[in-house]
Amino acid sequence: MSLSKHTKAQLIDMLAEKGISAKPSLKKDELIALLETANSSDQEDTGSIKTAETQAEHIEQIDESVNETAPGAAAPVLLVICGFIALAFLAWVIL
Repeated sequence: MSLSKHTKAQLIDMLAEKGISAKPSLKKDELIALLETANSSDQEDTGSIKTAETQAEHIEQIDESVNETAPGAAAPVLLVICGFIALAFLAWVIL
């Protein structure tokens, strides 16, 4: 069964059934990765249950990787501000 065919809400429900809390802000690919990790660890672990701490650590690692790859808004904002300053200076010079 391919996990990519499921909706984001279904993936979150599947994680909840496994006892893993997932933030709705996670992307579908990240939810699939969590499910695959949970499935592989279920197969590797013979009856051991993941603790809430290890689940939280795993989610934090995913959040950190998302934050590292997400582009910042500082550069475009700075570019717009510099553009307005340049236009104001040109208007002042011309008038």
